[in-house]
Amino acid sequence: MMQISTPFMPEKGVIRSIVPMAQDNYLFEFKTDTDRLAACKPGQFVELWVPGVGECPISVCSGRVTESIQLLVRRVGRVTNALFQMSEGDWAGLRGPYGHGFPVERYKGQNLCMVAGGLGIAPIRSLWQYVLDHRQDFGKVILIYGMRHSDEMLFREELKLLLQRGDIHVFLAADDATVCELPPFAMQVGRVTDMIRQAAIDHDFQVAICGPPVMYKYVIEELKAKHVTDQNIWLSLERQMKCGIGKCGHCFIGGRFTCQAGPVFQLADLKFVPELIECDNGGAQ
Repeated sequence: MMQISTPFMPEKGVIRSIVPMAQDNYLFEFKTDTDRLAACKPGQFVELWVPGVGECPISVCSGRVTESIQLLVRRVGRVTNALFQMSEGDWAGLRGPYGHGFPVERYKGQNLCMVAGGLGIAPIRSLWQYVLDHRQDFGKVILIYGMRHSDEMLFREELKLLLQRGDIHVFLAADDATVCELPPFAMQVGRVTDMIRQAAIDHDFQVAICGPPVMYKYVIEELKAKHVTDQNIWLSLERQMKCGIGKCGHCFIGGRFTCQAGPVFQLADLKFVPELIECDNGGAQ
């Protein structure tokens, strides 16, 4: 019988590696047999399917997607719990990529600031990897990453390397910075908004943001104080996404399906649907 290929059917992704990050966060690398996922852009997401359990949307956190793809997964629900019981060599289903990612073509030739809070570092990582792989195409590059506690830091080893580079300025902050293993850089006590005030950001920067919904309002206020316009601010919103293709209705708000119109939105496009930010509270995976 002839097999029909469809983007709505998952393909097998064999677990190549599982790397503990922090607490209940693991970095999974999957190897696939096709190049379907190679079209993935920074900020897009895939649907992860564990047979017999269910599926959930996960942001792609690798900016280099070829025959393998990396997903940062936090154990928070039925699907992710089942995934955490798997080992290298086991497989899960992957379908996608879905949604609109960060507009990297628009960013080229311009200064770029990336702002991440907590788990928002995952899609932002896909962006910084892409940018650094095409570094000659961008102007000044700034990365701001904040978290509650310094021991919750994700991608520690990679951040150590970024801190040694001279072509990207990295700001790290935590509400509680009592534990920090990133010498010689001293993590600052504070929040991403404090780092925005310190960073040399002005009106000609493009700004990509991903983090907990409560963060967005205050980050936007700080950017406005630096005269960054709505057209230059891009937010990654993942409000209660489920199916990824606009069929289940979980992420429908303000007349839009977040999974299709987003997850990355230009702030100027959210002027008449502020609830996309105010009501964004994520979804269990």
